[in-house]
Amino acid sequence: MRKMKIVMGYLLAMGLLLQGCYEQSAQVDLPTYNKRTAIKCYLSPKDPNITVELTFTLPYFGPQSQQIPRVGDAKVELSDVNTGKSVVLPFDSSVMLYRVKAFALPIVNEHEYRLDVTMKDGTLHSSKTTIPKALKEEDLKLGSFNIGKLQDTDFGGQEISINLELLSANSRTGYFYSPQFDLVMEDRNGDFYGNTMYFSGMGIEEGKTNDTLRYLYNDRIFIQSPMGGLAADPMILKEVVGTYWVMDQGYKENYLREMSISDNPFAEPVLVYSNWSNGAIGAFGSYDWLEMLLTP
Repeated sequence: MRKMKIVMGYLLAMGLLLQGCYEQSAQVDLPTYNKRTAIKCYLSPKDPNITVELTFTLPYFGPQSQQIPRVGDAKVELSDVNTGKSVVLPFDSSVMLYRVKAFALPIVNEHEYRLDVTMKDGTLHSSKTTIPKALKEEDLKLGSFNIGKLQDTDFGGQEISINLELLSANSRTGYFYSPQFDLVMEDRNGDFYGNTMYFSGMGIEEGKTNDTLRYLYNDRIFIQSPMGGLAADPMILKEVVGTYWVMDQGYKENYLREMSISDNPFAEPVLVYSNWSNGAIGAFGSYDWLEMLLTP
């Protein structure tokens, strides 16, 4: 009984202590909100339009709004540094963006472009990007690969191990490369099976001017027969098909940011990349791509 009283007394004391903690409150001053200009523009030789999004940031604390405050009264001018030509982008109120057809100022691989945004109060925000070198068919090759033997799974299906390597020897330091491909296999019966390949680091690697980029895919995948039956050994690699992307740092940072956005309130905050002058945030970047089919 004595031990019971001691335990009950201890629990009562802890309850009072916790209650006291909950009743305490503290006031914390919210960080000062400084409105900043946000600019996004990504150029590509394959894009039929040149588009610039111009907005202001919203406070993190306080009432939230789904409406992004677009800015339509600035002067937005894009210049080709190599040729000296330039174009002023008009504001298109139908899409709330600054936009012009690309033929007004052709976007050319390996040319440098400067974007100047002059706000209504006279503040100038500028940034530059150099369009990546155009990709060619020989820039990406199929390296070593191995297709294992079919194995039965515990739930009546089949699985197979795959090791495959993609090689790129014509990349450039300062640019980033990303193969987004599916592999296609054929079994003894002539049925085809496909699977998307995922590489480490979200599949983005910085170029190596005098070296080879290597993308390694190593996985065990589930085989689903198109007719509901079972696949038959041997499985052979038929082709690897997809799109090979190249991008500068500005576009790469935007891509990684979009991939890391989460609705999880406990997720790590996303750091906004910026390459604009005078305190603006956002990115001015460029990219290109090439659809490819690789065969053994």
